[in-house]
Amino acid sequence: MCNQFRTPSLAKIKQYLVNDLSLPYVEQTELDFPSQDIFPNQPAPVLLYDGQLHLAVKSWGYASPIDQKPLFNARVERFFDAKPSMWDESFAKRRCLILADQFYESSPQTYTGKNGRRYHERYLFQNPAQPITLIAGIYERDRFSMVTTAPNSTMAPIHNRMPLVIAPDELRQWLFQNFTSLIDRSDIQLTYQKQAHK
Repeated sequence: MCNQFRTPSLAKIKQYLVNDLSLPYVEQTELDFPSQDIFPNQPAPVLLYDGQLHLAVKSWGYASPIDQKPLFNARVERFFDAKPSMWDESFAKRRCLILADQFYESSPQTYTGKNGRRYHERYLFQNPAQPITLIAGIYERDRFSMVTTAPNSTMAPIHNRMPLVIAPDELRQWLFQNFTSLIDRSDIQLTYQKQAHK
C-alpha cells in the first residue's frame, strides 16, 4: 500500500492547474505549503470541488473505528460491493485529487542495509506525460484517503495494488461524474526507479 508521496510546491500546483490545464481554480484562502514528502497523519493540499474548484489542506488518513492507526488507502472496489463500507458516502459525494510530484511503493524484495537490518526495496513513480501526477482521493471533514485499484503492467511486478492515477482529461469525471470506467488503469503510463539503499 502506498504510504508516501511528495507534494509539489503551491506555485507549481497553481501553474499546472491554471496555466497548463486552464481550470477554473479559485483561491479561497492563502495557503503556504512547501514541496515535501507526505506520510500518513500528515497534512497535504488536495484539490476538491464543492461549487468551486479549490485546494484544501487535510490530513492523510481517516480515523479508524478500531484502533489509532489511520486508514490512508481506500480500495475503489469497495464502493461497488453489496456490503456497505465506511467509504461509501465519501466515494459517492466527496472525491478529491491528490497532487504529487511522485509517489513511493515498496516491493516484496528485500535487501540488507549497512546496519544489518532487512529492508524492502522502494521505488518512486511518476506520470511521465505530466509535471504533476494526479491521484484519486476521497475526503471526510479534515481528512482524506488515497484511492487504490488493481495494478497495471508497470506496477504489478512491484506491488499488488496501485494508486488510482487520473489523467488530466479524466479530472472532472473523477471529481463529480460517474467514475466506473476509471477503475481499470491499464492504459496509464508510469515511470519508476529504485531508491538508493540505506
